[in-house]
Amino acid sequence: MKPPRVVPARERRNTAAPMWDDPGAAAHRDAVRARVRRALDPPRDARDGMYRWLAFHLGWVDAGGAPVDGRAGKGVRPLVSLMACAAVGADPAQAHGVAAAVEMTHEFSLIHDDIEDGDTERRGRATLWTVAGVPHAINAGDALFSLARRQLTEAPPELPSRVALDLIRRYDTACLRLAEGQYLDIAFESAERVRLADYQLMILGKTGALLGAAAGMGARAGGASTADSDRLTRFGESVGVAFQMQDDVLGIWGDPDVTGKSAGNDLIRRKKSLPVVLAMADETLGPDLVATYARTHPLAPEEAAGWAARIAEAGHRETCTRLAHAAADAALEALDGLDLVPGPRAALAALARFAVDREH
Repeated sequence: MKPPRVVPARERRNTAAPMWDDPGAAAHRDAVRARVRRALDPPRDARDGMYRWLAFHLGWVDAGGAPVDGRAGKGVRPLVSLMACAAVGADPAQAHGVAAAVEMTHEFSLIHDDIEDGDTERRGRATLWTVAGVPHAINAGDALFSLARRQLTEAPPELPSRVALDLIRRYDTACLRLAEGQYLDIAFESAERVRLADYQLMILGKTGALLGAAAGMGARAGGASTADSDRLTRFGESVGVAFQMQDDVLGIWGDPDVTGKSAGNDLIRRKKSLPVVLAMADETLGPDLVATYARTHPLAPEEAAGWAARIAEAGHRETCTRLAHAAADAALEALDGLDLVPGPRAALAALARFAVDREH
């Protein structure tokens, strides 16, 4: 296994998500955002109902329905769809529907995830369920899923029916795997310990499946073969795994000034993230950490700091970094052998490296 590349702090702090360096890239991203807005444009008699809650979750309006200058999320998944489509030599416009679908699906999953986890804040704002109530939030999430899937049935007329059906198949498979991953994540909360293999299966579904679908569906919409689309799906899945593993590192050892979260936040919440999974399997640390997590109340900040130090001293932080880099390497290997357009291919590769080099 390759050793992790050490990036100086001054470089990491300035690392930003790589963007597709193409004159038309911004126009395509804007077109996808506009498509999402059109999809959520409510019927005239429903303007103050469910669609307002969706607009609130997406950061377009405040809790009272007044427009605000905001937008939810980084938009990585739709960008991956557009880049994958361009990488196989097609006009990215052919993937606008796919890009909108994966972004809306991601947002739908977050609405339900917040309810299931009891989270009261996301992206510095109140979560939807805390404002609208659980029933309305569940219903709004269900609606967003339906609106997302409908994007795939509104394919360009020139798209062959067999390709359109394949896109729907890939989408449905990804959504099922997303639900399976979420099930495991919830089940982990009551488990005394979690095996590394189970953790890897969970993040492959919860984080990797949709990012994989974004890449594979973008390529397929651009006319790529089934085999090449499958390779790009594996690329996206591996990038998703790398992202989540790095998130788990940042959730314990990240700089609060950069991450926007308390130091040791995942430990305070007793989350069974990758460092904890490894530490619980440690013969020396495991028994004490299992007993600490078995308590009914969160860890105090100073207690979390102590555990963060002990886990790092035992070498588990380095192991997490190696595993994340291995996933990023697997993503890059998935690109090897594919006949891709150089510019968007380089952007996809940069995304894989960014997944493990970032600090937020």
